[in-house]
Amino acid sequence: MPDTSKALTTVMVVDDDEAIVHFVGTLLEAEGYRVLKARHSDEALDISAAFKEDIDLLVTDVKMDPFMTGFQLAQCLRLMRVEIKVLYISGFVEDEMVRWEVENAVAGFLQKPFRSQGLLEKIRTSLP
Repeated sequence: MPDTSKALTTVMVVDDDEAIVHFVGTLLEAEGYRVLKARHSDEALDISAAFKEDIDLLVTDVKMDPFMTGFQLAQCLRLMRVEIKVLYISGFVEDEMVRWEVENAVAGFLQKPFRSQGLLEKIRTSLP
């Protein structure tokens, strides 16, 4: 049974792969999180601007769209939402900025492909 206290926790999921957005969103909703879904950076920024409550965690792909990387998206969102936590997901681990953020505990990282349980554990450790 989902933990209803998580309903106050909002997670934004951003990935250009619609299947990933659907999978992660459905999993988190089943666990009781409120989920905002976007398939690219512009959509994520629009959703964030329209959403008046806190967004606790951004789960974003690193290499997402031609407009903006996940790192750049996180930077933009942090300007508006300084308390937002970030969890990067990617099949590419060589991104220098992501490695810096992970090593300096600014953000978490989960390599694709991942299992449901691994994602849930990372999300729990990313949130206060």
